[in-house]
Amino acid sequence: MRKLFVVSTLLIIMSTSMVFAQSKSIFTINAGYQNPKDAKGGMLVGVTMGTAIDEAVDIGVGVDVFHKAYSEETQVAKNEQEGLTTNTASTLVDYARTIVPVNLVLNVKIPFSRYMGYFIRGTLSYQFLISQEKNYELNLSKTRKFGGLGWRGAAGVYYRVGRRSTLLADVFYNNCEVSRSISKSDKGLPVTERVDLSGLGFRLGVALDMR
Repeated sequence: MRKLFVVSTLLIIMSTSMVFAQSKSIFTINAGYQNPKDAKGGMLVGVTMGTAIDEAVDIGVGVDVFHKAYSEETQVAKNEQEGLTTNTASTLVDYARTIVPVNLVLNVKIPFSRYMGYFIRGTLSYQFLISQEKNYELNLSKTRKFGGLGWRGAAGVYYRVGRRSTLLADVFYNNCEVSRSISKSDKGLPVTERVDLSGLGFRLGVALDMR
């Protein structure tokens, strides 16, 4: 499946590049927040290079980067003295989670005035998860790497602020489960770890007309 996706992605990128040479190019920068089901929510930034098929439709390829560092703690003690309450906590595990989706994007605009309108966006992606973990209780550090196909649906509004610049705001739902093969059972069957990255998010961005 992964090889098929890589080959398909390369073919689409090549065909998209040919279209880029003949059409208006659009460079988009965005930032926002994503809340994966099996990880803590965090900031998301990304870029997309696209091309306009016509005034309403554009396609593109891009990459996003999500990163969140957090700790798992347990309460050791709680003290109250002279009206002041203090809590003492011990850190069990430190996590650093990085998600990198590589995206194929289709964007459709629905204008309701000369400068403003709605848009809907569909994205097919292959998403990578790198999970770095330090367990203080076991004195153990490890890095786990996952991958899997996913898709994202988004809806938002746009506002043209200049001849070549447009502001964007959207709400999206990301659907993806990444996995990795870790071992085999006693019967020789494969054992797989899975992480659900599905969840809601929002983004703000700016699209630049590069013609």
